[in-house]
Amino acid sequence: MNSLNKSDLLRWIKKSLTTQSNILAHGNQGHVYLYEVNGHHLIVKTPTGRGLGKYIRRVMLRNEYRAYSRLSGVDGVPSCYGLLDGRYLVLERIDGIPARKAPIEDRAMFFESLLRLIKELHKAGVAHGDLKKKDNVFVVDERAPYVLDFGVAIVRKPGFGPLNHYLYNLERQFDLNAWVKLKYKGKFEKVSDEDRAYYHRTAVEKVSGWIKRSYLKLKKRAEVERHVYGSL
Repeated sequence: MNSLNKSDLLRWIKKSLTTQSNILAHGNQGHVYLYEVNGHHLIVKTPTGRGLGKYIRRVMLRNEYRAYSRLSGVDGVPSCYGLLDGRYLVLERIDGIPARKAPIEDRAMFFESLLRLIKELHKAGVAHGDLKKKDNVFVVDERAPYVLDFGVAIVRKPGFGPLNHYLYNLERQFDLNAWVKLKYKGKFEKVSDEDRAYYHRTAVEKVSGWIKRSYLKLKKRAEVERHVYGSL
């Protein structure tokens, strides 16, 4: 990044925003752009929308920048190169495959490494909170775990902060639960006694799970009824 002119990058970002080119994906915080110029391979996250929606996305990007700043130097986390103009988050591009569909050379070793990485995040005072999402854990070279997208992460504040500390501890448990779910592909009956010590389903997850199951049941019932009445 030292050899990259930030003014040139900023001009490239603004041109891409204007022309809507180089878009790699659409995320919760806005658009994700791929910058591949002069040997640099970067991800640029930008807020989208207008008014309150755009303001909220900028706040989320600033929060993500704080998380990456805490995690500087941690193996398994993309390098962060700054928050240009206070709104454009610039990150290292990781050449990997989402864990749910990636070939993994040694699953036991991979998940041991992922658990160590999650503990490193927590040691630095960052809880990811969204590791169950399919694209947030990458596999590099079929063996090395990388954790991406800290948009909803909680950065633990020092000193007195009961709400912040509560949310941090909650998301920290989300991370460990997600690790168990990923390792066993959701088949919790196969979880070993050793790994079961990391899994403690929170009240939030129980309620959200009930809502999801109820929604899917209603959706399935509605589809059956449409099929039955549509064939009459």
